[in-house]
Order: sequence, then C-alpha cells, then structure tokens
Amino acid sequence: MPRKPKAASGSTLGIRIGRNIKIARLALGLTQAQVAESLDLENVTLSRLETGAQLPSIERLDEVARVLKVSLTALLADTDKDSAMADMLVEVIKDLPAREKKFVYEFAASYAAHWRAGKKK
Repeated sequence: MPRKPKAASGSTLGIRIGRNIKIARLALGLTQAQVAESLDLENVTLSRLETGAQLPSIERLDEVARVLKVSLTALLADTDKDSAMADMLVEVIKDLPAREKKFVYEFAASYAAHWRAGKKK
C-alpha cells in the first residue's frame, strides 16, 4: 500500500513548497537526480521534498532556491491565490530587458481580453 505524504505535521506548507520546487525544477528542464547532485542530496530526499513528505530547513530551502534560480518567495508562494500568481509573474520577468517585459505585459493583456470576450458569448 502506498505511503501517504506526511508534510509538516499535517500542514499543507510542505506540499506547497514541494509543488513549487518541482515546478521550478521542471521549468529549468532538470531531473531530480541533477538537482539532488547540485544540492549534495540523495535522490530520495529530493523526492520527499517534492512530495511534501519532508519539510526542508530554511537553509536548505535557500540552497534549493539558488540552484533552481528562483527566490524563496517563489518556493513559498501559494499559487492558488491571485496575489501569489502576480508575484510569481513579476519574479519570472524581473531579469528581462524592458522591451521584453512590455511584450509579456501586452501578451497577457491581449490574452485576458480575448478570454473575457469569449466568456461573454
């Protein structure tokens, strides 16, 4: 029978952090093995972090953020909240040149307008 993840005494914090670690890892196209090696961890430990079965220390979380090239905020973000999504978008485009930031903004605005127009039909 598969084990049920035990995250931080039943809290959802470990599951949220794990999900965000996995999203950041996949965004970079890295395997668990590659990230685990960069962090000097066993693969199973990284897997436990990603499933929320193990909650990392703040020092380890800082290392993970550095390796995955994201902020601690991105790893802690509750992506189910609208404000967190806005914060994550800011995080993703912060290093882009101004012209590229404008492109992303215009794309998002155009997509939102298109979606709203389709919803009214």
